[in-house]
Amino acid sequence: MNTAKTIASEKRSVWIIAKAVRVITIAPVMAAILFTVLFFKKDLSVSTWDYIAALAFICLLPVTAYPLQRFLPPFRDRGRDGQRALAFVMCNAGYVLGAVYAFAFTDSRAIFTLFFTYLMSGAVLLIVNKLVGFKASGHACGIAGPVAALAYFGGSAFLWAGGALFFGALWASLYMKRHTVLQFLIGALIPVLAFFILVALVY
Repeated sequence: MNTAKTIASEKRSVWIIAKAVRVITIAPVMAAILFTVLFFKKDLSVSTWDYIAALAFICLLPVTAYPLQRFLPPFRDRGRDGQRALAFVMCNAGYVLGAVYAFAFTDSRAIFTLFFTYLMSGAVLLIVNKLVGFKASGHACGIAGPVAALAYFGGSAFLWAGGALFFGALWASLYMKRHTVLQFLIGALIPVLAFFILVALVY
């Protein structure tokens, strides 16, 4: 009896750790870290308005999907599937607004590159998930893009730190059975390719 309780308690503890890892590596948190680091790197010419736009469009707007779900009939009664669907809508709305801002207002090539990376990644992820029917991980997408950008703009230290977060999130996703390895890796590949394509075009 005690052994069964101990095993159950250990499994619960591991589940809590896995859940915590997934929460701290969600896309808005990773984006907030990315844009905060870049804002303080003065050589990238990220203005205060660029930073505010990034927080508003890339970080905050996607998060509104969670409180809004309970009020919107098309998503309200669909549980986690409805939550994911609304999150896709709000994320891509934010990415479109961010791209409009980057095209019209920013002088920073870094911001331009990143806002269009988010737009391209969101579009490809939408196509892969909805049209192709392959469940590429949006969670992995939201981690790998910022890690690639931080490594490119900030150096290898960010690659090591970001890599640790990435593999932690991979473990958590597998443990909680949210994604397979292939789904996670394909989700990660999308923003990395988008980012370096845009770097080649902009820089």
